[in-house]
Amino acid sequence: MPKSAMPSPCRALVPETLPAVMPDLPAVPEFLPAVPAAPALPSRVPADLPAAGRRALAAALAGPVPGAQRKGPGTTVLPGDGDALAWDDAELARFSGFLRSMPDRRDPRGRRLPLDYLTAVAVIAAAAGDDSPEGAAEWAASAPARILHRLGAPRDAAGNPRRPDAATFSRVLGDPRHAQQVDDVLCAWTAARARDLRPGMRRHLRVDGKALRGAARGGHAPMLLSALWDDGTTAAQLPVNTKKTNEIPIFRDLLDKIPAGDLKNAVISADQMHTQRKHAEKIDAAGGFFLFTIGDNQEKLFDAADALPWRAFAGETWTVDRGHGRVDARTIKTLPPTQQILKKWPEVRQAFLVERYSYGTDGELLGSVAVLGITSLPPDQAGAADLLAYLRGHWSIEMHHYVRDVVFREDASRAAAAHQAFAAIRNAVTGAFRLLRVPGIARQLRASRRDPYRLPLQLLGLAALPPSPA
Repeated sequence: MPKSAMPSPCRALVPETLPAVMPDLPAVPEFLPAVPAAPALPSRVPADLPAAGRRALAAALAGPVPGAQRKGPGTTVLPGDGDALAWDDAELARFSGFLRSMPDRRDPRGRRLPLDYLTAVAVIAAAAGDDSPEGAAEWAASAPARILHRLGAPRDAAGNPRRPDAATFSRVLGDPRHAQQVDDVLCAWTAARARDLRPGMRRHLRVDGKALRGAARGGHAPMLLSALWDDGTTAAQLPVNTKKTNEIPIFRDLLDKIPAGDLKNAVISADQMHTQRKHAEKIDAAGGFFLFTIGDNQEKLFDAADALPWRAFAGETWTVDRGHGRVDARTIKTLPPTQQILKKWPEVRQAFLVERYSYGTDGELLGSVAVLGITSLPPDQAGAADLLAYLRGHWSIEMHHYVRDVVFREDASRAAAAHQAFAAIRNAVTGAFRLLRVPGIARQLRASRRDPYRLPLQLLGLAALPPSPA
């Protein structure tokens, strides 16, 4: 045997005393546990939904039947116990100051009721649930004289406040020279309230149009393009002349009505119609960021985004939610833009693909959709989860339209003459309630109807709020 192959002697340390009893080992069970059952899932689920997402989807489908929308934090403001109304003089002065900034375009010789007084009465009446010319007139007809005097009512020969009728509201607030002024002033007033009550919230601006079907005349329904902040207040609103144009050219005019400081660093989202080069340039020049989805109106951009290697990697984040009678599963992927995209859209920093599957409470697939999009938000400022949150936030503007249609019954209103002014008033009231974190607009309006001459003033900040019930 070669010398190199000989074992080399070494010393092994042997303990002097061996243990008397070997340590106990865990007992081996007679039967091994069964493999956990796979979650019960529908036949079609998002391919990129990971195991945790599949378990969440199975739990959502197996849980209670989705019902009403979950309410956020906050409570309905209820009427007080009959205490005297405590006016907030500073807030009332600010509110009146905004309204008085509107020039009255009528001939002074026939001007019996000031424009600011009519607008103030209409806003407070709407906060009491009377959001039409007829409702505002009925509210004013029975309002205490002291309240109308504080709102700037002129006096008649007997010293009593003049009370406007429905025709006056329709004629004055329906005047095209006044309608846009009312809209602009109420947006400015709610913006001032928002900066006081919820500072730092105005970061996501959602733009969408809404037809007022009840005010349709001659087969054409008036259309209004609105911009809604994430605090629930309306930033601006403009009419769209659907006989001559559509929402696209109005979009940039709408942004011009919003203070430049509010647009800086804000994320602005809109539907596929507004995925336009000039819109992107306008938002970038204002220092904001756009988030657009891509449709057939941008065929080359869609083809370039669709050609990205989406199948090469899994989804980056997911959500599973239940509500409104269904369960929704969403996934999102992001990729940097190609040179083909940047050639026409140099502001783009990310492209994204969102897939959404909607199921009924029995697990039946109701529908699925894949959405491509672009954004100027860089990845270090907004990851995949942030983009998905912004997209879902944009879709929530439909809830604002739902409040106007169903709670305020806007589509049932036949007030064709003053449709824009009263839409602006509904926006202002809804925004004021949102700033107070009122969980349900309909319930709050029912409470206001029980105390129509105090609670609306308190909800609008013109008087001190009643103490919370113990």
